Amino acid sequence: MVLQSLASVVGGEAAVRMANVVAVLLIARAYGKVAFGAYAVSLAVVTVVVMFSDIGLQTTAITQISPAGADRNQIVARFAVSKFILLAVAAMILAMVAGLSGQSAPFLAIGFWVTVRALLQSFSQLQMSVIKSMSLANWIGFIQFGHSAILLLGIWLGFRNGWGFVALLCWMTACQLLEVLLGALVLLRNSILPTWPHRLDFFSIVKMAAPLGIAYGLANLIVRSDTIVLSTVMPLEELGAFSAVNTILLIVYVCAWLFSSVLLPVMTRMSGKPEILKAYANRWARLLLLVTVPCALLASLGAPKAVVILYGPAFSASGTPGSLMALACPLIFLNSMYTTVTIAVGHRGALMGIFGVGAVATVALDFILGRSFGALGISLAILIREAGMLLGFTLIAWRFALPVTSAEIPASTGGN
Repeated sequence: MVLQSLASVVGGEAAVRMANVVAVLLIARAYGKVAFGAYAVSLAVVTVVVMFSDIGLQTTAITQISPAGADRNQIVARFAVSKFILLAVAAMILAMVAGLSGQSAPFLAIGFWVTVRALLQSFSQLQMSVIKSMSLANWIGFIQFGHSAILLLGIWLGFRNGWGFVALLCWMTACQLLEVLLGALVLLRNSILPTWPHRLDFFSIVKMAAPLGIAYGLANLIVRSDTIVLSTVMPLEELGAFSAVNTILLIVYVCAWLFSSVLLPVMTRMSGKPEILKAYANRWARLLLLVTVPCALLASLGAPKAVVILYGPAFSASGTPGSLMALACPLIFLNSMYTTVTIAVGHRGALMGIFGVGAVATVALDFILGRSFGALGISLAILIREAGMLLGFTLIAWRFALPVTSAEIPASTGGN
């Protein structure tokens, strides 16, 4: 059952992400490095703000809806209204940032459509959390495969008819709206009929979700700060070259998060049985290593040629950073899985500590290595930070006796 749900969730999200990669390839080839750099930095800033505004609602919704006997309609209603409020605040913050940025009108137009799409995506992710909590994850694959098919159609039309950049972004936003509507339809068909909640409990929900929200916000800041910091020390053209391979790495982060989100309901139910949870987590850790380490080595070797094939000769300098980033993939998956274990056993403060230290270390490493070595330095910083976070989870496991010990993580993993 878990593997079937995982296949649906990861497969559907992978289809959307691959369609987005095709869109990115079109942007890079048709509109150039500068436009691609503007898109990348807009996406990074918007994603950080929207992720912090979620304040952990997605994951908290899973923990609240999964238990048997929960009043799902009222819970969904409270979380949906809370989500609208928080997204409205995020939109106002981003509007102020845009007004103070002093950027050109074309840059701001890109930022506007990136923002609208990110807000819709954030609400869709809450819907997906509800669907997972109700053991309906198989529907997610259908929804997202539909999303990806319509998105690919628009990319083909844009390439064939020579659409402008903003027209392509409009189509991408419309596809995200379609995903929201399909998610709502699935919930309605499965008797989720939220009405205005009897008690909103907005501040209670925010207080309950905040530790996870801050932790996930910091995790997102860690990932997106690579692009944001590089944009302050390098011109948009060089940022665009870095973003070519970083976009692919972001797909790895998303797949790792999706993988762990499918495991969260199961691990939450096991949280009262430490030995069973320990065995379950270790089994998945071994499987992850067996799959991701060989794949990472192959990807690292093939990155220089793959970048040229995908993006064209103008992006050939992105190959070496891509090789370094590929080596971080096993660490990314392990860190995501251990994040889920930490959430399941209730040590949210420890999670905030790891991500807080990781965020500070990432920004420092990005500035130091990015200023000195450009995109190659940022890639090295990614590898260092993921290894450091895995060490952090190992230390936390030893301190709180979580279901993972340093002896159960092969030493060779840190070298990859």
